[in-house]
Amino acid sequence: MNPAWREELFHQKTTSSGLNPLVLPMTNAKMRRILDICYRTWERWAEVAESIPQYKLARIQMQRMAQEKRLRAPLIRPYQVWVLGRIGEVFGDLDQGTTKIEIARSIVEANKSEYTIKEFEAEQIRFTQSLTGELQNV
Repeated sequence: MNPAWREELFHQKTTSSGLNPLVLPMTNAKMRRILDICYRTWERWAEVAESIPQYKLARIQMQRMAQEKRLRAPLIRPYQVWVLGRIGEVFGDLDQGTTKIEIARSIVEANKSEYTIKEFEAEQIRFTQSLTGELQNV
C-alpha cells in the first residue's frame, strides 16, 4: 500500500472548472493507483467496507449512476477511497498468518463512527491545514 495515499487523495489538482476534485467520482483504476493496490486487495478491503452504511450507500449510488449513464464500470467517490485506505491501514497493522479479513471486519464494525463522510471531511481539513497552514479545497 502506498504510504502517501492521503497526500495523493487530498492534493489532487483543482479542475479547470474550479470544482473541488474531492467531490468528483474517479475510476477504480485511479483509486487503485492512489492506494497502490491490486484488484484482489481492493476486493478484500471493499468486502470489509460493506459493513459501513455510508460506504455501502455510496457504492449503490455509483452503481445506479453507471447503469443509468451506461458506463462500463461504476465510478468510486473519494470518500470511498478514503475508507478503503483506512481499512488498508488496519490490514497492514495485523500480523502475517492471521485471518486478516475477519479481524479487520471486527475492528471496522466496532468503530463504524470513524468511517463516516463527516470524518472524511474533517480529515481533509486537518490534513490540508497541517501541510499548508490554511484550508484548501474545502
